[in-house]
Amino acid sequence: MSVPEPSKRRRCAIYTRTSTDDRLEHDFNSLDSQREVCSAYITSQRHKGWVELPTQYEDAAQSGGTIDRPAFQQLMRDIEANRVDVIVIYKIDRLTRSLADFVRMIDVFERFDVAFVAVTQAFDTSDSMGRLVLNILLTFAQFEREMIADRIRDKAAAMRRKGKHIGGPPPYGYDVIDRKLVINPKEAAKVRSIFQRFLELGSYQAVQSELKRERFLNKRWITRSGKVRGGTPASNGMIYNLLGNPLYIGKVHYGGEVYAGEHQAILTEKVWEAAAALRKRRAMFRPYKGPSPNILLGLMFDSHGRRMVICDERKSHRPYRYYASEQANWARRAGLKRYRARADHLEALILAALKTLLASREHLRSALLDLGRHGKELETLPQRGPDVCHYIEAASLERRRELLVALLVRGELSRERLKLVVRCAELERVLAWDRRGIFRGDRPAWSATEPTLLIDLAVTAVRFERSLVMPLEPANATKPSKTKDELVRLVHEARRAQALVDTERNQPVAELAVRLHRSPGYFARLIRLNYLAPDIVAAILDGTQPDRLTRKQLIEANLPTDWALQRTLFGFAARPDHRRNEPSY
Repeated sequence: MSVPEPSKRRRCAIYTRTSTDDRLEHDFNSLDSQREVCSAYITSQRHKGWVELPTQYEDAAQSGGTIDRPAFQQLMRDIEANRVDVIVIYKIDRLTRSLADFVRMIDVFERFDVAFVAVTQAFDTSDSMGRLVLNILLTFAQFEREMIADRIRDKAAAMRRKGKHIGGPPPYGYDVIDRKLVINPKEAAKVRSIFQRFLELGSYQAVQSELKRERFLNKRWITRSGKVRGGTPASNGMIYNLLGNPLYIGKVHYGGEVYAGEHQAILTEKVWEAAAALRKRRAMFRPYKGPSPNILLGLMFDSHGRRMVICDERKSHRPYRYYASEQANWARRAGLKRYRARADHLEALILAALKTLLASREHLRSALLDLGRHGKELETLPQRGPDVCHYIEAASLERRRELLVALLVRGELSRERLKLVVRCAELERVLAWDRRGIFRGDRPAWSATEPTLLIDLAVTAVRFERSLVMPLEPANATKPSKTKDELVRLVHEARRAQALVDTERNQPVAELAVRLHRSPGYFARLIRLNYLAPDIVAAILDGTQPDRLTRKQLIEANLPTDWALQRTLFGFAARPDHRRNEPSY
């Protein structure tokens, strides 16, 4: 009897994974075993047109609790490029041990019409019973992963309480011999020298500069796989951690507690206590009593591509937060200065921009159309924008952080513009929030093919000087309001300044400012007020402006050109867009 020819060729990708690197050096390891079983199964399905792809998707020593695995990410890219029709795995837990991650994978598989098969676990996802079995298997896989993690943490805690070394990179000053820390005499002498110089110089930066001149290199060591690590110039972070490590007085720390170690001390208690007292006096960063207010951390970059990190400072006993560019080596060589922006003002600006987007029915419809939505949701979802705006205003710091992490791919800050890349899919999720629960931004992995929406704000939000960088009052400001007459006088003064510029176009701005008895900088800020939205000016003249609007806020603000954003920043209600027949929410 002849075997019928398959109607369609099915390209099969085999994915294998191990959680540890144990026995991988053997001739026949776990990865080989998984691949052999999967390959045999593909061969048995040849009558269906199944063909094994030559590409090997292997993740060795990779946890199943995350999808951030090199081979898995390559597999997902090949799926999006339409190079794979079937994924063959040994067991479900080889693909993932996270139920949430698997739900996202299923969405991707369905979108690109990709099937998957677990060779040793037979189930059919075409009916409800098969999907139930699959969910049960994944739930137990996730439970097993969490139990293993708990056992590892408990073992590490028990070893630390006994003062044992639990692995990881060997600390400078010690060598690891038979899983124990043994003093390295040459490095130990350098540790004592670093502590002594810190007590004499009183500065981390001064110690780091001195070590740089000496061409000091940190600990160089070789991993079990034979790779060389370390041996790089000492950084400020390395010096800071070295000077605060109780390891050098014969102790170990774990989980916020310090225990007596089984290794020998390098320093005396007297030297350690003197250095600890100096570190305490030099401490600049204070832990936040409540949730961290840095809701944009990890999302912001400057226009050169440098990540913006948080910087805490105290001036006159008042704390200030800034987002500042990381000074990369290439940027330092190119002579690029760091960008700085007041954290509270930048956060207020971005939240106002998102609320303006959510209040715009036109932009929301455009984002949904980019996702291919053409049904009822195209009309109903944009109507929920105002509800989400109210949620943002009332949300706690944790909820705002979750919302921003989910919505924003990234933000880029330049001297004159702020650009925000918004994920259309997450925007739809926010709008579909049912008001009975709380939207949780779990930030699924972003793909380059995913539709996005660009918010481009023409606003000066950054300065190079160490001063107030974006003088816009935060939305929750509680300063007492100024009188109506003070704001009205400011508007009239701005008009007089503009009239003077119009009639004396050939005169320098400095001379025109003298005529109004103002400084050139103040005169330039007055001119900007003539670009306020007409309804904002009318509200000021009528005395119906928001109570929190102050003269200082108006005169110091670097105004965005977008009138809708101006209204949001200064606390005015959004206005309908009369350019369209339909109302704007």
